[in-house]
Amino acid sequence: MSKYSIYAVQLDHAFKEARTKWTEAYNLMRSAEEDRRRVDEDDKLLAEHRLNKAKAAFDLIDNSVWTDFERQMAEIGAALKSTLAKTNMAEPEEVDPNGLTILQSGILSVDELEVFYGRYSGNFTMQRMIAQHVNGLAKAEGDPEKRKRLIMLARAAEAGPAGVLDTWKNLEDTARICTGQSHGKGAPSYVLSISSQWERLTENAIKNF
Repeated sequence: MSKYSIYAVQLDHAFKEARTKWTEAYNLMRSAEEDRRRVDEDDKLLAEHRLNKAKAAFDLIDNSVWTDFERQMAEIGAALKSTLAKTNMAEPEEVDPNGLTILQSGILSVDELEVFYGRYSGNFTMQRMIAQHVNGLAKAEGDPEKRKRLIMLARAAEAGPAGVLDTWKNLEDTARICTGQSHGKGAPSYVLSISSQWERLTENAIKNF
């Protein structure tokens, strides 16, 4: 996780909080529906009242919780972009002398370079230096497969803030899918199902943000 991981964690918490509110209201409504079906004739009026109350509460949550989440997501994204705009420069304090010594020694294999690059997630200064070094290696590499991997690594290292924003955009898109609202308001059964996929779809992206 990089120093920007806090924004992915905030998004994760915001989604889970919204999902919990929605699911609790949905489950209460379904429970009231079940009670309404099971009660004796003498208790149906009270059960009907409880069901109507649960439906009204669910409708209120259903009409607001994902809109509130979308607003929170926009605010988190704006904060991330503001932070990135301030750090899109080479910073002397981000230089790792020991890392540079290893990088420039030439002892790292392509596999090791990929792992080495991963250690500097969010450190755009070191990533740019890695990109410069790897570009030189790619030009001199005779093996086509290794050259391809080196070029891809250099591109990733050169991406800088744009790479972080690409990952953020993917998280935003996934969040909208998991709210069930990406193509208009989804049916409750669909929202219940798709929202449960959030962890599976975002775990790696959030962990490596």
